[in-house]
Amino acid sequence: MDKKVIVITGGTTGIGFACAEHLIDKGYEVVITGRSEENLNEALKKLKYKATGFISDTSNLSAIDELVDLVKAKYTKIDGLFVNAGIFKSSGFEATTEEIFDETMNINFKGAFFTTQKFVPILKNPSSVVLNTSVVVFKAFADTSVYTASKAAIESIAKVLNLELASKGIRVNIISPGVTESPIQQKSGMSNEAIKNLLDHFSTISPIGRIVNPKDIAPVLEFLVSENSLVLRNEKIIVDGGTTM
Repeated sequence: MDKKVIVITGGTTGIGFACAEHLIDKGYEVVITGRSEENLNEALKKLKYKATGFISDTSNLSAIDELVDLVKAKYTKIDGLFVNAGIFKSSGFEATTEEIFDETMNINFKGAFFTTQKFVPILKNPSSVVLNTSVVVFKAFADTSVYTASKAAIESIAKVLNLELASKGIRVNIISPGVTESPIQQKSGMSNEAIKNLLDHFSTISPIGRIVNPKDIAPVLEFLVSENSLVLRNEKIIVDGGTTM
């Protein structure tokens, strides 16, 4: 039987990388993307070159077109898409600049919207699209106003996509991670002390007694891209160790 092909955007670090590693171990054919050639090459090396990797900037529509063409040329059709690429820039509401707003929305929402749209023609029937959002959509955190809006925007279109893409056999579901130990914090502009305090706080209040790890999210993604989730539509699986109960 042919391996199922899953594309993971932003697969060089954090959640995306952990999911790629897990799916490879489970016998999937995996494609990852990254904006940096250095990071992509490092990720492929860590994956023992068992994945395919392409440079792609999810905020650039031409780059998304090119990515789809490359994937189509290699695989013709794919079985699943994990729309994972995203950024977080820590900024108070009053201090948020147009630059931060545009960059966040272009990558987290516009990029996710058009990545999904442009992959539709090469998604099989049946197939799975999984959107990576966040618990910030329903739990308020200071200094996350634009990030929260970008993730809420993704969630808001899932119902519509499930209606419009149903005839093509494409199902759309959501993974909503809690605070996760990931490089996204180091890139956010938060100080090392602030990051430590954040992770320590959520480790303390978590019923599981620790912070969520990207590897905790990988089996959830596998379920959503597998045939075990064929009847699911617009489901949101919260992976936060119970911190938002």
